[in-house]
Amino acid sequence: MSLLSVNQVLAMLGSDNVAVVHQSVGLQKKMIDQKQVTISKHSEEAKSEVPAWQPATHHLDALLTSMQLRAKATLNITLSSDFVRYLALPAQPIHMSTKEKLAYAAASYREIYGEVVEKWDIKLNNAPVHQTTIAVAIDRDLLRALHQLAIKHDLKLIGVQPYLMNAFNCLSKQLGKISGYLIIVELKRLLLINLNHGDCVNLRTFPLSCDWQLALKSLMLRELMLKDTENKEVLVYAPLHKSAVIHAIEGWTIRRIGALKNNLSAARFSMLEVA
Repeated sequence: MSLLSVNQVLAMLGSDNVAVVHQSVGLQKKMIDQKQVTISKHSEEAKSEVPAWQPATHHLDALLTSMQLRAKATLNITLSSDFVRYLALPAQPIHMSTKEKLAYAAASYREIYGEVVEKWDIKLNNAPVHQTTIAVAIDRDLLRALHQLAIKHDLKLIGVQPYLMNAFNCLSKQLGKISGYLIIVELKRLLLINLNHGDCVNLRTFPLSCDWQLALKSLMLRELMLKDTENKEVLVYAPLHKSAVIHAIEGWTIRRIGALKNNLSAARFSMLEVA
């Protein structure tokens, strides 16, 4: 193997499925292996009182065991919104240090979710003054379990990121300085992101219990009634529904958006999305 070639493992965890892509990058870029498993809701794990993320980590362990992985390969993990809680902190008129923002975020989460927040790891983006700060909270035990899996399989854990962050990065060039809405459709969640000149103003997540297009129509019609805005463009990112014709919604201009095909990392990420 070339010294300029590195093996990478990309994994995506959701409550319903787990996908893994094993690839080499460098002078010789190639796919080595790709595996996916659907998590049965009738399993003993699903019935017992275990954390919602535990079946996913068990399946990830099994997939990694079944793959021919090189020691010290890098591991990047993406978590679906099933395992992440997002919070949009309103823009502040004065500068706040990272420590102050984290305290503010923790207090805001605690007001919504209660004392369970003490078991979460909270991170946030370093937004400038007068811009919305996006915070994410992940169960600290889940992060600990993922680090232990990396050690068990002799992998170098590079990062654990929410799906939203990876998807937003893949779409950033297409989004540009748009003002309007970005809709990200996951398997069990719909993310509604309000953009102003490309910056996130607000972020909300909604569970999908019915057809995603019906849910989107209901949400956007409600948004039309509640918010007076001139920005009527809605960009829909739905990698699981690439062949679906997106229905028109009265009062809005709807168009599909996708990751750039010539971006290697985006291409590999897309494989995980639709696995």
